[in-house]
Amino acid sequence: MPFHKALRSEIVDHRNKTMNYELRTKNWRQRRLGFTLIELLIVISIIAILVTMIVATFGTTQAKARDSRRKTDLDAFKKALELYKGDTPGSSWYPACPAADPTPCAITLPASFDPALDALYLRDFPIDPEGVNDYSYDTAGSTCNTDIFGDSSNVDGCNGYRLIACLENVNDADADATDTCTAADYVSYSIQNP
Repeated sequence: MPFHKALRSEIVDHRNKTMNYELRTKNWRQRRLGFTLIELLIVISIIAILVTMIVATFGTTQAKARDSRRKTDLDAFKKALELYKGDTPGSSWYPACPAADPTPCAITLPASFDPALDALYLRDFPIDPEGVNDYSYDTAGSTCNTDIFGDSSNVDGCNGYRLIACLENVNDADADATDTCTAADYVSYSIQNP
């Protein structure tokens, strides 16, 4: 019976110039043609764990990026308010909340805030990245005057303010201890003067 090539090993005797064949048994590695079910399940579970970690990290990173945008927007509001204050008599007045708006007044659209502040000091009016929570401007606790220019223009002004944004990252180091956000899983962040 002829030997299969994979099952025989050739022994060459160079002195006698003869060739002998002997049987060689298959070892464990030669008999394996594929992966076992256990090996496949282990690889699939490792890949699933890695994908879960990546997705969780990506979601957290996006939330932190939106929070960073909210903080930047409040900083833009703060700079606009300081420019507005510099143009008022004595450089001491910030715009008051419109009488129709509750305190804190939501500053989602330019029409709901002081038009002078919108047109002169803010090029692009910032809007919350997700649109879930609006930015708020609060003048409660400040001293306000009904005619800051003294020319019967009835422009109201206050000597202080508080800007409020709601952050998604509840573990943010800049979050307020007194949370004023009404949406679940959000924490408030504020800038105030004085």
